[in-house]
Amino acid sequence: MKLKSYLRASVALGAMFCAPFTASAGEVTPIRIATMPAGAEVTGLSTNALGDLFINAQHPGGKNAYEEGVSPALLGYVHGFDAAAVSQSMSIPAEDMRSGVSVASGEYVTLGRAGETLGSGQVLGGVYNVAGDLMYTSNAPDFNGFVPTGANSAYLYTGWEGAGRNGASAVSKLALLRVAGKWQADLAASSMVDLESIAGGAVLCSGVITPWGTPLLAEEYFFYNTAMWNHPNNHDADEKAGFRGGNDNTYIKPKNMSDYLGRMANPYRYGYMIEINNAASADGETLVKHYATGRMSHETAAIMPDNRTIYFSDDDSATYADKTYNTASGGVFFKFIADAKGDLSAGTLYAAKMTQDAGNGDPRTTGFDITWIELGHGNNAEIEGWIAEYDGVTVADYVDGQTSYISDDEIRAYAAGTAKDGRAAFLEARRTAAAMGATNEWDKLEGVTSTGNTVYVAASAVKYTMDKSWGKKDWSTGVIDTADGGDIALNAEGCGITYISETGDDFNITRLDPYVVGQTDSEGRCEANLPANPDNILALADGTLMIGEDSGKKRHDVDMLWMVR
Repeated sequence: MKLKSYLRASVALGAMFCAPFTASAGEVTPIRIATMPAGAEVTGLSTNALGDLFINAQHPGGKNAYEEGVSPALLGYVHGFDAAAVSQSMSIPAEDMRSGVSVASGEYVTLGRAGETLGSGQVLGGVYNVAGDLMYTSNAPDFNGFVPTGANSAYLYTGWEGAGRNGASAVSKLALLRVAGKWQADLAASSMVDLESIAGGAVLCSGVITPWGTPLLAEEYFFYNTAMWNHPNNHDADEKAGFRGGNDNTYIKPKNMSDYLGRMANPYRYGYMIEINNAASADGETLVKHYATGRMSHETAAIMPDNRTIYFSDDDSATYADKTYNTASGGVFFKFIADAKGDLSAGTLYAAKMTQDAGNGDPRTTGFDITWIELGHGNNAEIEGWIAEYDGVTVADYVDGQTSYISDDEIRAYAAGTAKDGRAAFLEARRTAAAMGATNEWDKLEGVTSTGNTVYVAASAVKYTMDKSWGKKDWSTGVIDTADGGDIALNAEGCGITYISETGDDFNITRLDPYVVGQTDSEGRCEANLPANPDNILALADGTLMIGEDSGKKRHDVDMLWMVR
């Protein structure tokens, strides 16, 4: 296949409309098609024009950093996978057979392992600071983006999340060759991508290949209360989290990004979508942080066929909140409409207001009507100008009870229409959304994916801010009103849920309905024949939905990949 034809086929694969099966929750039968090594999460779900299915095994053994003696994370794909040949779930491997990726059809081909030496002299998954020194090796690959460079050659771009509380992340560029019909890595021609031009990446998570062929990665960046960024406790020698007996009052360490830069990091430079242009070139790729997409805990994006409408999931949980400071909240479902097709540098950001169906709050039957609140219009250049105003803030500027960054009063002023400019809408997108009446109650809002007019949205678990018994948390003070269940007031379901929406020709979501719902069993684990804690999800052009788990051994024996069609 010629390269131009291959590129056209790649775009068609993601953009083609095939109406999916739209049965309600309980009427679909998920099929287990892969299992991970013990302790590993399913990540990197993506396809190419040939129909190859790419999958990573993230943090085997639960180890987010790779070092000698640790099972390395795996980058790979399923060669010869035939969805039509799989009609029932594969069995779960015996405990002594859980060292690798097992698949129901085809063969899992490992393309790379964390810690392997690359031709650049770097190691796969290595997080290198701006001076070029290795900080640590991530064992947590997530996003995979396949970029063809010829009929039998490609680059596989992979985002590496960092290592646990160390959020400084990495991107690898693995050179692939197709030999006798099978992809293999050319490590000698591979490297880690230099992220200095965008001040590094913070908690690089999932993403997509855009319909116009560029890798688009998400900065997940768990940081809700920006006032805590320059708190002295977050920059001293004690680097332990408060819940582990240390004095840090946030989960992700701000100090880590400063260590990466060699100077005090600016929090407003992290939490966006990152696009890689010229990705097919040997060494000429360029990176752009799209500040117009808003600062939040970006998980991934679903780009609709108009190439302007994009949905973002905001992945956070109120469970991470510090007891003294309001450092975390539930997430918001966002929409972005670009000014121009295929150009994310300017557009309008919206946040969803959820209205729950009347009834008893059963997550298997309860859906939501959605209206959209316009947060603001902006462009990268204007927003970067606002960001630069905070580059000089240091620990010495911290005053307890105040903030060196955008204050809640400034956010309230923006919501009231009296702010001097629109910075709050983009630099404090979640807090501003909540202040303007949007719903910030999603707990671990994970994957969002689409095919044609159909969008799927995954919530890892129905608990905390989504649980009607938990209450409603004030976005500013953190005070929880247990008498108010909030906009999302469901019965708890710790095994999670994937929703479905059918849009019109305007690609506007007005409704979410439950599609695939996990089920807690009598032992408090998750039913083995249903997906648990959905994370990476992927909609294929024929309407098939792939659901990857991040469940852990307390929920399922191993994390699994499911197919729903």
